[in-house]
Amino acid sequence: MSLLSTGISALNAAQLGLAVTQHNINNVNTAGYSRQAAMQVTNGAMMTGAGAIGQGARVHTVLRYYDDILTRQVNDAQTRSSELDAYHAMIARIDNLLADPNAGVSPVLAGFFQAVQDVAANPTLVSARQSMTSAAEALVTRFQTLDNRLTQLYDETNSQLKDVVNEINAYSRDIAKLNERIIAQSHTGHPPNDLLDQRDQLVLELNKLVRVDTYLDSDNSLNVLAGNGHALVVNTVVMELEARPSVSDPERLVVAAKGGAAEFPETYLDGGALGGLMAFRLESLDRAANSLGQVAVSIALTVNAQQRLGQDLLGAIGGEAGFVADFFELRDPKAIANANNTGTGSVSLAFNPPRMSENGNYYTDLTASDYEVRFTSATTFEVKRLSDKNVITGTLGTPLSFDGLTLDFSGTPATGDVYLLQPARESARNIGVNRDIAADVRRIAAAMPIRTGAGALNTGNAVISAGSVADAGYSMANLPQTIRYDAASATLTGFNPASSIQVKSGGVTTAYPPGTTVIPYQSGDTIVVDGFSFDVTGVPDDNDEFTLERNVGGTADARNIVRIGALQTALTMNGDGAKGVSTFQVAYAQLVSDIGAQTKSILINGESQEAVLQQATEARSTVAGVNLDEEAANLIKYQYAYQAAARVMNTVSTLFDTLLSIGA
Repeated sequence: MSLLSTGISALNAAQLGLAVTQHNINNVNTAGYSRQAAMQVTNGAMMTGAGAIGQGARVHTVLRYYDDILTRQVNDAQTRSSELDAYHAMIARIDNLLADPNAGVSPVLAGFFQAVQDVAANPTLVSARQSMTSAAEALVTRFQTLDNRLTQLYDETNSQLKDVVNEINAYSRDIAKLNERIIAQSHTGHPPNDLLDQRDQLVLELNKLVRVDTYLDSDNSLNVLAGNGHALVVNTVVMELEARPSVSDPERLVVAAKGGAAEFPETYLDGGALGGLMAFRLESLDRAANSLGQVAVSIALTVNAQQRLGQDLLGAIGGEAGFVADFFELRDPKAIANANNTGTGSVSLAFNPPRMSENGNYYTDLTASDYEVRFTSATTFEVKRLSDKNVITGTLGTPLSFDGLTLDFSGTPATGDVYLLQPARESARNIGVNRDIAADVRRIAAAMPIRTGAGALNTGNAVISAGSVADAGYSMANLPQTIRYDAASATLTGFNPASSIQVKSGGVTTAYPPGTTVIPYQSGDTIVVDGFSFDVTGVPDDNDEFTLERNVGGTADARNIVRIGALQTALTMNGDGAKGVSTFQVAYAQLVSDIGAQTKSILINGESQEAVLQQATEARSTVAGVNLDEEAANLIKYQYAYQAAARVMNTVSTLFDTLLSIGA
């Protein structure tokens, strides 16, 4: 019987070997499948007087070829590759949008300022003013169109976040179910290879959505942690995620534990498509929307400020009936109260008027950053600039001015209340051409409200500049004035004692007290009288006269519209606390350049990571992949083993028949 049992064991071992080989061949194209092998061991020997006689072999278990380190390398490479792919797919759309020479801001911005120059060339021509208004409306429409496209990307990001979170939850539930089945089969003492492969493949698919770490328990269940530590699966329990509106910004979906009170920071769940979408929104989309709004606001504020200093075609100036102070309409910046606030405070946020540089052009202090306001007590608060974490403090009841903004509160905020300020976020959609100017283009203030003149009887060679308005606080109350040169004292006399007078000489400004009627004369000094700026150059003779008066009938005057046109090349934007560091065009070009560079960087990194993923996958395949040539050789090997075992059985049968025939 020993010979018979040995043959049977050989037959069974070969049969199982053939079955495992066939299973490998069948699953050669199954994602995540690890090749298997029948592991044979010898049966216990039978002790005889002649020694130990072997009793064949048996299949002890089916081995799964698996390397944990290589598998983790594939998962790590996969999650990074998927993150970069998701990031690039979205940022490439911003890059194409902003850089398009026909769809970007640059051509219509240049068109607007060209129309301004046309008005400057002929301020009495109503058709030129109409063209300027049309060019302004085209510029506004372009800003609104770009903002609308960026808003669509925000909506699409929210939608994709929902889908990705739902997929993560589905994979987590599947892993938990496999954990349950694997635990149930653990008592057999043999690994459920196919179930383990399925679970590993689910982990790989999960890494495409979010970076996960895994830890194996003693019962062979797999614990899965997402990002920086959120447990998705513990044994057979699933802790699902949800995408929900942020408490700080209800238009922005964030990820949180389902049913949990706190939402995760946007960098908490990194890797995979989820991490790519989060990083894209935080690093690129927010910046594009804010920078676009920053340019739009800066254009509106500076043009409006210069418009206020002028005189329109009907002769109206600031403060008079019919004068339109703003060329562009602009809504107040966006401020949002946190949904968890417990106080009754209400936030007020407004743009500050632009400031005038020493070169005589306006510039804004607005940045492209968002801000977080947090009340440290019932009466004090901190404002954090989120771009660089710079913090300034304020007190309830006292308006706080910073970065071109004025912040104030009413009501009763509570300690810990938080507000999100997004001054530039929606400004590109909220800019418009003033409807009064669009209805009557004569309201464009192309002229200056004052004019200067030299006396007809002057004998010296001194000349007076045309003059301009130095700031919005000018006054017409003390006009006209006639100023005379006194050669004996080398002074200018005749100023109205009610006037405010400043003299700028060699970078030094001297303010004269009220009642001053005489000031020293020095050729080229800039003199500011009641907000009107002019200079006298040359050598006047005694009693030479110069006049300051209202610009009555100055329809052909283009001094103010020339200053509006000069804003095109002036340093009108700062964004970093310095006086005017960029023009409109340069600021927009910088945005386009930065987005383009980032897009290229993401693409290159993605291609590099794809190569890393391919190498890791190939390394894993050398261990776990099915080789059809090897399996074909195994088929032949097990076939011959089976045939040999069958011959043994046939020999045993012949011997048994022979024994029976002898007995007969």
